[in-house]
Amino acid sequence: MPTGVTINYRAAATGSGTSYVPLASEVAPTLAEKISGYQSALTLTPQEEAGFGAGGIAVFDRGNQKWRISFSIERMHATPDAALLFLVAHPAAFAALGNLDLQIIFGAATVYFPACAVVEFTPEPFGNIQSTKIRYAFSGGSYTLNAP
Repeated sequence: MPTGVTINYRAAATGSGTSYVPLASEVAPTLAEKISGYQSALTLTPQEEAGFGAGGIAVFDRGNQKWRISFSIERMHATPDAALLFLVAHPAAFAALGNLDLQIIFGAATVYFPACAVVEFTPEPFGNIQSTKIRYAFSGGSYTLNAP
């Protein structure tokens, strides 16, 4: 993972001009957040048709694609109670937003994952009762250098 990574989000329905909110930032030392395991994956889904009596199938590339981005964020909290409260409140507030626009900043480079949906929100086992580590995954149709 490159140093200086920041992951921001906003509700997709708001469109351009709306500010992004930080989900995690390794740039802000006061947050003490660590982003790990960042992975983007593309799955292509061509149309496949079996012809009547044909020995094989016909495959048509229709340009359908599905992107999936996943990463883990570890956060330190002021107290063990604050960590537990975060684990209870954060999923309800974050997952209730619907489709999101993600902005991922890697140093000087920025990529966007517009109109994506949360598909995984998995707290990982505690390493320290005052910290939380959550695995996030998002699914969508575009992963681009162009801002939505």
